[in-house]
Amino acid sequence: MEWCQTFRLRAKCSAAAHRRLTAVFGLCCEMYNACLESWRGTYLWWREHHPEEPLPRELSQSRYDRMKMFTDVRRDLPEWGRLSTRVGRGVLCRFDRAVRAFYRRSAEGGNPGYPRFKPRHRWRSIEIPDASASMVVPPDSENTSARWWGLQVKGLPHLRFEDKGDRLASAPGAGGRVVEVRVVRTPLRVEVHAVVKHPGRPMPEREPANPVVIDKGLASRVATSCGRAVPARTVDGGHAKRAQRRLSRAKKGSRSRIKKRSAPAKVQRREKERARHADFRLAHSLVSSHDGIASEDLGVSGMLRSKRFSKKMSEQRWSALDQILEYKAWKAGVPYVRVSPNHTSTDCSSCGHRQSMPLRQRVYNCGACGLELCRDVNAARNIRARGFPSWRPRGREGNSPDTTRGTNFCFKTGPPLALPQADVAEQYALMPAGYSGI
Repeated sequence: MEWCQTFRLRAKCSAAAHRRLTAVFGLCCEMYNACLESWRGTYLWWREHHPEEPLPRELSQSRYDRMKMFTDVRRDLPEWGRLSTRVGRGVLCRFDRAVRAFYRRSAEGGNPGYPRFKPRHRWRSIEIPDASASMVVPPDSENTSARWWGLQVKGLPHLRFEDKGDRLASAPGAGGRVVEVRVVRTPLRVEVHAVVKHPGRPMPEREPANPVVIDKGLASRVATSCGRAVPARTVDGGHAKRAQRRLSRAKKGSRSRIKKRSAPAKVQRREKERARHADFRLAHSLVSSHDGIASEDLGVSGMLRSKRFSKKMSEQRWSALDQILEYKAWKAGVPYVRVSPNHTSTDCSSCGHRQSMPLRQRVYNCGACGLELCRDVNAARNIRARGFPSWRPRGREGNSPDTTRGTNFCFKTGPPLALPQADVAEQYALMPAGYSGI
């Protein structure tokens, strides 16, 4: 199965190029809103005149029908005639994804989330699907230097960007090809996103010899089965608050307010990039040190609906870390599995005994086999046994009615596996100060 990789490359952009990008963003936004108004008006007209009949197929335009119509209309619009056809097709592809997502959410019975009209200042990206090889110009070519790459698209300003680490240059040698290019304006810079599609690679079928399991929490963001603990993230919102206060004091409609309006967005963007880079470093250390990764599959969206610890849970970026781990594992050819977190904290990782574990109790003391272990490390070992069956401990706990359940890792026959019982003081030494949360 083919897989895609996106390279985010920082581009050099002059003041004139910024003005041209702003004009193209406005054209794309107007086209998106026109498609949305046409789709919405057709549906409302049919519901008004035929309330009991479904919308016929001939009135529901497909993406290719819109592209054909755009080709005809483009001849009468000089502003679009000066632009590449792929820029308009990218807007139509984006609108088609929004409509399909609306229908999918409606069919699932959830909140449909009707597509919204977009203001011009909220449109910040240009998509170029089916990008040709001539658009991305390598160094030492015509109109480029020995260091800078170039992006040449009809109607767009010439953008220069640097390929650090030769990631984009080495993609064709590995069988990859550029399938899409995006020009994105962030609060900090203008970026060129090159989407490269690579051929599929076979995943190893053998059981991992040195797997690692991560257990997520609030006192420690990640606790692994080998005893490693990553401290919880704490977001310092002081810079964002001060920037927001300065914006609130500025007079509405003034040039000073326009300048100060971008300051909070820049602070939030910097914090997001720092967190993302830290997640990539953590994922790289786990993937490069182990040949198998298992993670508990938490329902983060449901957990954030709770009023208790919702802010602190959102700061840990568990879902983002899972996505990065899955991507890094797939790229390195390391098996990655997600495991149900049910009863991972209440089951003994040695014998399978289940007992109640209040949140204030941070050390697991098994009442059957006497195992004394850190709560999070015990949960991580249980996740490892579920994700990788070859590491599942065998044992029996007596006449408990739950010993034969698959979530207890217990079997009716076989002696208990003697696991080394780590010193409680040593386990606490691995945890951050004030370790008393989930």
